[in-house]
Amino acid sequence: MTSEPARVLLVLPTARARYFGADKYATAWQIRNALRIAGKISPGAGVDVFLYGDPAVGFVEDGIAVRTRVEQDSLEQWIDEWAPASGDGLGFLDDARPTGRVWKEFAVDGSSWFSRPRAAVREVIAELERTPGPTLVIFQIDSRLDQQEMVLAIRGAGEETAFWQLFGGENSVDGVFWTQDGLHRGRVLPNLAFSLGTDLNYRAVARRFSRWRKKTLG
Repeated sequence: MTSEPARVLLVLPTARARYFGADKYATAWQIRNALRIAGKISPGAGVDVFLYGDPAVGFVEDGIAVRTRVEQDSLEQWIDEWAPASGDGLGFLDDARPTGRVWKEFAVDGSSWFSRPRAAVREVIAELERTPGPTLVIFQIDSRLDQQEMVLAIRGAGEETAFWQLFGGENSVDGVFWTQDGLHRGRVLPNLAFSLGTDLNYRAVARRFSRWRKKTLG
């Protein structure tokens, strides 16, 4: 039902220090943008945020994902905790790292310059199963890893489960893969779209979600 409140899940990688701080299109910018999108489809709504990447300590083959929650009135606190500036660029020195939790949970600027998305995909699908309802998933990828697995997992979760808006920087993702057969335009899976770049237009994303919701959920 289109009258049922909708929610937004935002999924972001953590591998690179440049994702953090006040730069345009960095994590803090993406959070603000997601809150605008959430407000567009459900006025006053917050956003469930899943951060993913390699753990700060040890090794996990598929990486890890940490779920958080941000509301408009807790935005600045969330940024201080999960998206602090990386300082003078010497984050590889322990005593130069910011004190935010993201640097304690994840290997920011570690040995990998990309974030494997498998753990995040599993966590998001598990959340969709736990709490069904009209959901927009906004998912940033920063590599060419596991892209086929992502599409298969989204298909396996079901067309009615959520609308997935994926995106990634032109130099970080495989544009040829995501544009084949109109995959990025919903021609393969009607509940999946892909945008090349990191500057998502919140009005366009909200429109795509609304069209899917009306057509699929009634």
